[in-house]
Amino acid sequence: MLKSFKLTFLFILFFSSNYYSQRDVFEWGEGLTEYSGKFDTTKFKLEEIETIYNYLCENHGELFTIGSIWKIGQMDTATTKTIDDYYFKTRHTLRTMKIPAGKFWDDLRISRERELFEVCEKNRLFILAIKNPAILYEYYHEECASEIKALNGDSTQLLKAWFDLKEKQKLENCCPDNVEKKYQQQLHSKNHLLYARYEVMTYGWGNCMNQFVYYHPEDEQIQIEFEKLFVQVKVEEYED
Repeated sequence: MLKSFKLTFLFILFFSSNYYSQRDVFEWGEGLTEYSGKFDTTKFKLEEIETIYNYLCENHGELFTIGSIWKIGQMDTATTKTIDDYYFKTRHTLRTMKIPAGKFWDDLRISRERELFEVCEKNRLFILAIKNPAILYEYYHEECASEIKALNGDSTQLLKAWFDLKEKQKLENCCPDNVEKKYQQQLHSKNHLLYARYEVMTYGWGNCMNQFVYYHPEDEQIQIEFEKLFVQVKVEEYED
């Protein structure tokens, strides 16, 4: 009985020590490369390292799709609530999270908050404008003028803008026949004006507006600075 108890105790002790030893290791990947970093637990907790990576080193996954409309049936019922909730929750995380000391990390946090604000503002504007395109005149950019005017014009202007957009997409797409096929199907649908509004708003105005939204640029220095947080980093590369 005593021997069995000792074996059980040793197993629990081994399992516990093995589990807690992994609390000082963070794993992440970049393309075909995987990293495993061991960090000093007197400086950071695992959750803090994860937050630094997810919110500063990488764009938080939901940022670019939050509040997106995927079907024409969502256009007139969509609200900005999901975007607003995401924005305030993420901003709170950015402002209260523990980050490494130094100008690099201070500047990166400021840049990520700016990106968060501008992307969410664009997403909010999309939701508002899909139902009331007149609001786009309050955020007018000459580069996007044709889309704004078409969305606020009559059906002839809207359909013309949709046709022009489709022709442009065919030039840029690997499978122009598929673009044309989809267009023809939607054009001959009873909801063709809804499709026109959705396409011009999403791929016309939306893509045009991207040039006026701040997106944090790709920066190799982020990876370099992130690796400095670890006492040891193992790298494993895979072939494509």
